[in-house]
Amino acid sequence: MQVLDTAIHASPKGATVEFLGEGGESIAVTMVVSDPLLGDSGLIDRAREMMLQCAAFGGPSEQDGPDGKVNAGRPGAERPSDTNQGSYTFEYREGGSVRRLDGVELPDLEAVRHEALRSAIDLLDDAAEPLQDGWAVRVRGGDGAVVVSVDFEEARQERATAAM
Repeated sequence: MQVLDTAIHASPKGATVEFLGEGGESIAVTMVVSDPLLGDSGLIDRAREMMLQCAAFGGPSEQDGPDGKVNAGRPGAERPSDTNQGSYTFEYREGGSVRRLDGVELPDLEAVRHEALRSAIDLLDDAAEPLQDGWAVRVRGGDGAVVVSVDFEEARQERATAAM
């Protein structure tokens, strides 16, 4: 889904960030907000991180559990052949700072690369400085070595290709 807009709905119990897409599609993330000074951009960033963590569960979208019930991609519902390669750390370069997201589990390097490229395109879309250069997203493996790196130019090219 391509996100066209976001809406934030606050309540006394927390906040819901709704990502709105084409054709009426939407994804809503409801959070308990422990930091009242988080602000809209902080809430959106936190919601994105939560979605990334949920997407990292892996496994098929539906599978019969031992009791005959459907497990819809819940943790621990993976088949033995769907073993994860390990935990990754994503590093996002935004302006002059680097934001880290530790403990992301994805099934293989292809999925890691896809997520890094998607994230780099999101950084371009959200960037206050449109002509950033150098690396946009780096991903480190469990040993700390960089396993994937996507630069801003590659993200611009991919975004242009997708728009065609």
